[in-house]
Amino acid sequence: MKILVTHVPAGSGHEKAAEAICGAVRHLRPEAETILLNGLEGMSSSYQWAFTQGYLNLIHRFPVLWGLAYHLLDLRGLAWAAYKLHRLSNASHGKILEQILLRHRPDVFIGTHFFPMEVASYLKLKGRLQARLITVITDYMPHSVWISPGVDAYVVGMELTKQELVRRGVAEEKIHVFGIPIDPKFGRRSDRRETASRLGVDPSLFTLLIVSGGFGTGPVEQLVQSLRSIRDPLQALIVTGKNTALYHRLENLRLTFPHKLHLYGFADNMDELMDLSDLLVTKPGGLSCTEAMAKGLPMVLAAAIPGQETRNARIIERFGAAVTAGSVEQAPAIIQKLRADPEQRREIGRKGASIGHPEAASATARLALG
Repeated sequence: MKILVTHVPAGSGHEKAAEAICGAVRHLRPEAETILLNGLEGMSSSYQWAFTQGYLNLIHRFPVLWGLAYHLLDLRGLAWAAYKLHRLSNASHGKILEQILLRHRPDVFIGTHFFPMEVASYLKLKGRLQARLITVITDYMPHSVWISPGVDAYVVGMELTKQELVRRGVAEEKIHVFGIPIDPKFGRRSDRRETASRLGVDPSLFTLLIVSGGFGTGPVEQLVQSLRSIRDPLQALIVTGKNTALYHRLENLRLTFPHKLHLYGFADNMDELMDLSDLLVTKPGGLSCTEAMAKGLPMVLAAAIPGQETRNARIIERFGAAVTAGSVEQAPAIIQKLRADPEQRREIGRKGASIGHPEAASATARLALG
């Protein structure tokens, strides 16, 4: 049996979900041929740049424009036109992915990004590909681009996501509410004192974990600066991802900062950092929020990207699994309020744990293996 799992490096969440699914398939059926594929593999460097860095530049410099485009292309009257434009673009830029699919001819094709799934769906509808297609939606509210007519199954984060897909015309029996796939290590807890000792963190201090995605986007520096207004001692674990410039700016900042700052680049031990933390401050990406909720870690959501992340924030807060800061300036007051109310933090964590599903990758793997 051959299973191809694909992602696109537009943010780190799609790749992390794909890796979690691959790991689960290999664990459940080691003899199966399981391949992890970057859906942009082999394409021109200019197109890859546009898909990754171009996207990051757009959301960083023109977030309102991105949000407007995101919502307009999801309107019922424009969704059909958006699909046609999507197909036209993929017909031109997806040729290499088509060749890879036709060369591998997988039994099952799983995608954590909509681009590879639309390409595979087109091939299947034309009778050129016989694979079972499984789309894994990595946000809590779907956009029209996630829906393709040749897809056999959708894996979604919650019942509300399923209801929205049904409203958009997807057959109910195709939709599986497994949760957003994450590494199962987020379902386990490490010993706080032992981990703190190993990482050089003070386990007795109130601890914030500040994360802004794998690419370190968003106003992290402004958020850290805003913590100056908090007088009670605390420490902040700050993950800057691949943003080395941000890392070095914060490194200079901590020399005169009133609170302890622990800096990390691209951290592969996020589960341990969460176990050390009392509160997570993050932008509401689907994967990072799901990882925190699986840990039962209360969240303050800040600096959401207009579009998919504002939708995530609205839904997660609606279920009581986070508190949203309308601006970076509001975050310190929310942090202080939650710090003073441990019972509220525990309640937020409990509600989050009902949404985060650390077994979602295994459930998706079992669906793929039939």
